[in-house]
Parts: sequence; structure tokens; C-alpha cells
Amino acid sequence: MPAQELLEKYADVVIGVGLGVEKGDRVVISSPVQLPEFTRVLVATAYERGAESVDVLWQDDEVRRARFSHGSSSAAGVVSGDSQFLMSAFEAGASWLWVLAEDPAALAGVDMSRVQEHRKVNGQFIKPMKDAMGAWEFPWSVIAASVPAWNSSVFPDASLADAEESMWSAIFRACRIDVEDPVSAWKEHLAELERRRDVLTERRFHKLRYEGPGTDLVVGLTDGVKWQGGGAKTPTGRSFAPNIPTEEVFTSPHRAKANGRIQASKPLSYFGDIIDGFALEVSQGKVVNSTAEQGQEVLERVLATDEGSIRFGETAMVPQSGAVAAERLIWNNMLYDENDACHIALGQSFTACFEGAADMSSVERLDAGLNQSSIHVDFVVGTSELSVFGVYKDGTEEPIITKGEWGFTV
Repeated sequence: MPAQELLEKYADVVIGVGLGVEKGDRVVISSPVQLPEFTRVLVATAYERGAESVDVLWQDDEVRRARFSHGSSSAAGVVSGDSQFLMSAFEAGASWLWVLAEDPAALAGVDMSRVQEHRKVNGQFIKPMKDAMGAWEFPWSVIAASVPAWNSSVFPDASLADAEESMWSAIFRACRIDVEDPVSAWKEHLAELERRRDVLTERRFHKLRYEGPGTDLVVGLTDGVKWQGGGAKTPTGRSFAPNIPTEEVFTSPHRAKANGRIQASKPLSYFGDIIDGFALEVSQGKVVNSTAEQGQEVLERVLATDEGSIRFGETAMVPQSGAVAAERLIWNNMLYDENDACHIALGQSFTACFEGAADMSSVERLDAGLNQSSIHVDFVVGTSELSVFGVYKDGTEEPIITKGEWGFTV
């Protein structure tokens, strides 16, 4: 483990900036069983900031795998205790912190149909919580921490001890913990992302056009498009940062207005398996063809989850000069991969990305172009050769990303 001082500085950012914990808050922390020391630091920090209650939901890759490798045929369709706990905490008004640190291949070799059924059943059960997350209705944040299996997947040639040290060092640099005042550094960084977010919202682009190696895609935007990025605010004004780290400015596109081809630029670690070398062909918003060099069956299972899983729910702009990308790593981790470069997500839209969505019914949101699904799966498309242009209704264009970097100033 790294020095206690660094862990405490990391916890200060996570609890203070990520969750924005205030006096009287109830907090739930979902964390791997391999991280008792760090989790205890997070718990102590939350209490020091005035939390009334802090509960930990422990995660274990081996326990998760056992459901599919040893459980009965009906085990996949069970609503888990974890899901029931999360819904109970959500209904009680708790903030939620997810420490995303798992073995990227934890479920390799198991029956993916069972994995997908379990994900779908539990996704539907916790849908009210996920919808509230997408609308910024309560504070939540996703972070990561060093665990052996993840470390070895990123640093395969290093010893366990060296891989752990390298991973913590990379995390601290990517999360701006290695500076004198990390909290101030984060506030400045979030402010810059928010300025970019506001510029893109003000420009009211009609479409986005992607061009790059293996990519030729046009994505339509909704008439009520809003961009998000940096920090977020609940309807009551509570500030939080959904991702630590974050380098993205993003929106939810129109679910029926994407056409062309998109090539993934990095592997996707999905629910304990790897999808790599994949591309999607899209017509009128739907994925009509998919290919993958590795994990084709897993990719097909993802796309077959429900009616919304073959449509896009997010498009995000991330520069190659960001703190995560600066590490030049294949992260095999959803949080870090999506903040490494531009990405797109299959599945659920963010209602916070549409003006007035909070007052709409589910049917009205669909009619407006917002996608609905039990999944939200980000995959990286950004490279140093990718460019993205904002297209106005008259067909004129302005650069958003130029050869992997911001194409506009703020």
C-alpha cells in the first residue's frame, strides 16, 4: 500500500469533491474485499466530514463468478442481495460511492448468457436508482484503486509488488493527488471542463461528425441537447463529481439518428470479460452489424440485452492530453478507459443531457430521442487521428476534437 498521507489525500478528493459529503449524509461505499485499509480511510474521511452513517457493500470477484459457475440454472435470474441493498439505500436517500477495481477477466469462460440474464434482471430492479443517477438527483461517484488482478492485467511483466506500486502511482497522477493541494487542483480542473460544457451547449449543434481510422460516423443530437462535464449538481444544489478521474465533456445523442461506422480503439472490459478489436455499423440509430477480434459472443450478448442496447446513450469528448491519457496505458477498466480518450456508450441516456427531461414521462423521453436501456456500456473510439466536428442545421461545421485534441479554446 502507498503512504498513508497519499491515501488520505485521495480520500479527501473522493469524499469532498467526488461525493461532496455534508453533515447528516448517509453514505454507501461499494468496495472490493482486497481493499480493507483504503476502504477504512474512505469511511473515516466521510465521518470526519459529518456523515451520519457510512455502510460498506463488499465486492468479491470469486463470489460473483461462483453464481455462474456453481449456481443452479435459476441463479442467474435472481435479484441479488447487493441490488436489494442498493435500492434500500437509494430509497433512504443515501449517496453512493463505487470503487471500481476488479479482475478484467473475472468471468472469462463462464456461460455469458447467464451473466447477461443476471445483469438484465438486476438492471431492471435497480432502474429507479439508475434513472435518478442519470438525472443527477443524488450525489454519486465512481473511483478506482489498486487490486492484484487489475494491476497484473495493466502491468503484465511486473512482479505483484511492482505492479501494485505502478498502479497506485498511475492512479495518483491521473487523479491529481501528487500535487500540493489536490482539492484545489480538482476544483480548477472541473471549472475548465464546465466552461467547455457550456460552450458546446450554447452552440446548439444539430449533429456530430466523426472521422478517423476505421471511423466514418454521423450522430444526430436532440433539439433539447445539453452538454455535461466536470462537476454536477442535484436539483437541490448539491455539488458532486460523478467520476474521479474525469476528463470528459459529454451529451446524450438522439437515439434514432446515428449512421455510419465506428471503430473501437481500445479493449472493452465488460462484466469480467474482454472485447477487443471491434467495430459497429449503425443505421438510423441501430447497430446493424458488429465484428470483434476477441469477445464476439460477449459483444453480441451486450447488443441483445434489450431494445435500447443497440442504440447510443452517450457521446463524450476527451483530449489525448488529459491526465489519464498521459499515462499511455491500456487500463482494462471502464472508468479509466472512458476518461482516456473520446468514447461512445451503448444503452441508457442521461436525462441530465436534455432540457426539461426531469418533467417528462418515459414515453415523452423516448419521443424526444433519449434512449432507454438496462445497460450503459462505454467504449473508447478516440485516437491521435480522430477528429469530431459539430454540425449546425445549415451544414456548416466547427471542430470539437482535432486529431485527438480540443479543437476550440475557452
